[in-house]
Amino acid sequence: MPGVLAVTMVKDDVSEKDNLSSSLSPANLASFSDAACNHSSSEKSEFWLVRMEKPGVEVVTKAQMVDHYTQILMKVVGNEKDAQVSIYHVSWEENYGFCCHIDEECAKELADVPGVISVLPDSNFGSDKKDYRVSGDDSSKPSEATQVADVKTKRLFVTGLSFYTSEKTLREAFEPFGELVEVKIIMDRISRRSKGYAFIEYTTEEAGGAALKAMNGEIINGWMIVVDIAKTKSRDQKTPFGTSSFRPRFH
Repeated sequence: MPGVLAVTMVKDDVSEKDNLSSSLSPANLASFSDAACNHSSSEKSEFWLVRMEKPGVEVVTKAQMVDHYTQILMKVVGNEKDAQVSIYHVSWEENYGFCCHIDEECAKELADVPGVISVLPDSNFGSDKKDYRVSGDDSSKPSEATQVADVKTKRLFVTGLSFYTSEKTLREAFEPFGELVEVKIIMDRISRRSKGYAFIEYTTEEAGGAALKAMNGEIINGWMIVVDIAKTKSRDQKTPFGTSSFRPRFH
């Protein structure tokens, strides 16, 4: 389960303290999460501290932020279980980010995911004292979604979609802001199921900017979506793994 580092049997001849300390050792934690990354075991694995932009929506609970971080990490490790196992620390109240155990190649890919400010080695592994503060050069990478007042863009990147959301539903939600050129939900080639994100293009930049400002954080089919400016290079060509983003559950 998310947050559980180890489950060990307590033997009669070993104290509970000894079992606990051994189960939480860096070596054991590394062995548990080695299997989580979707890459060759011969690749170097590291512990990383990931600084995140503040979500453009009101966060209700810690569980929602954990789910958000899991969906972000899914973009490089491939599935939800592996992402959950890889995360071993989260920050969600004042500064935003998480720590995870993935290989260096995954970390490089993670740095290019929208919403990620930086991915650095976790120099304080084994301690709860983590520095998620954004300073220096990191502040030069603000969220494009937080500057919606000045945004003019024709093309949007929408994440956090329910697997059951269709292009028709998405079109109906975004049509009120202007004429649409394209609504494309990215599908997994093997499962034929939605990857949880889509690209939307308008005929004018004004319409795209208005949609970005109004639709970020809205609920579609029970899931909270995140709307951002689409990168110049289409991410459906760049990212080969299954993805989805901020998907807090609402009951």
